[in-house]
Amino acid sequence: MPTDITMPKLSDTMTEGRLVSWKKSVGDRVERGEIIAEVETDKATMELEAFASGTLVEQRVKPGELVAVGTVIGVIGAAGESSGPSAGKPKPSVEAEEKPPEEPKPSAEAPQPQAEAPPAVPAGEVPERVLELPEEKETAPSPPQEDRGEGERAAPVVRRMARERGIDLGLVTGSGPDGRILQEDLERYLAEKPKPESAVAAGEGVEGEPLSRMRGAIARVTAQAWQSIPHFYETVEIAMKEAVEIVRELKGSGSEVTYNDLVIKASAMALAKYPKLNASFANDRIVTHGQVNIGIAVAVDDGLLVPVVKGCQGLALKEIALETVRLADRARSGRISQDEISGGTFSISNLGMFGIEEFAAVIFPPQAAILAVGSVAERPAVRDGQVVAVKTMRVTLSCDHRIVDGAYAAQFLGELKRILENPVLMLV
Repeated sequence: MPTDITMPKLSDTMTEGRLVSWKKSVGDRVERGEIIAEVETDKATMELEAFASGTLVEQRVKPGELVAVGTVIGVIGAAGESSGPSAGKPKPSVEAEEKPPEEPKPSAEAPQPQAEAPPAVPAGEVPERVLELPEEKETAPSPPQEDRGEGERAAPVVRRMARERGIDLGLVTGSGPDGRILQEDLERYLAEKPKPESAVAAGEGVEGEPLSRMRGAIARVTAQAWQSIPHFYETVEIAMKEAVEIVRELKGSGSEVTYNDLVIKASAMALAKYPKLNASFANDRIVTHGQVNIGIAVAVDDGLLVPVVKGCQGLALKEIALETVRLADRARSGRISQDEISGGTFSISNLGMFGIEEFAAVIFPPQAAILAVGSVAERPAVRDGQVVAVKTMRVTLSCDHRIVDGAYAAQFLGELKRILENPVLMLV
């Protein structure tokens, strides 16, 4: 029995995906678990695995096409099997397959010419209108070339680009054969389109910059978090003298460990003692998680990803260090998998490497909290009545007030501070 290959939902915010490339051709043998295609989501480019063995008998979506989650993009069948007459070709939309009602048969005295068949609709394209009954041809001359519909003046991909950018194709001069509108014609139209005087005076673009899928996902998630989660914040300053020594000693012994690795390990230990911060709010219930899965915010082009270090409660400091490097590399290369960005129960955002002293982060729903980490720097402190320079780090905990209160969060921060100021506890 043929197996459909569908556009998967590779993240919580994904509603559509773009097929980047096929790794197999029609007729190729496919094994279960083998990489069959690459898909671009709102977060990254991910590899799509085959869920059945057989032969790729159909590719319904072409590279570059954007389709909704759940759309069938291809079919796997038995060797030599065909999924139908359209195998290997994009499947027309439902509207294109419908046949118009039969017309009365013309009389013998006045034979009527046959109506032309409607143009095929490529996969992924929505027809501009429902098919209409063929009209009888009049003896009047054909309309001039410039009166043709948009569907005849531009290819489907050009029409889609025009819709996405808000361009009226009737205002665009085509440079292709018979005045056909090409992609470069759209670019030229946008470049040459005059700006209103008010916009020019204000120094603003008329069209603005459209959100990428990643920025759109970030916009939706952060807006949801800000509107639905009652945030409160607590900040503590941590003496980092001993932590600095630990990092230096481990680096000298060939084990690369960063301050962020120390924060992850210390957070996992503190969460074991204060599990309400390792929880989620869902359906008016508080769900406490037995596993500590810490998401680490990683800056990428045009946004950020939050890969998850799973099972932190059972990982040694060196194991956490290796895993954070691996996940960060995967995120920045755009090859991170769905599993690697899912399942977080607590998050950490570190901007210390940029010289940021302290900040507050937005909680990732449905988690209970996120820890914002600032830079390790020398700051003035009073010791035995004297002002001295001390290496410290400030961290700010953003909490969901529906799950925890201020005193509980303060106790967690106190435990985190104790562990980081005595980092030998993390080496046991």
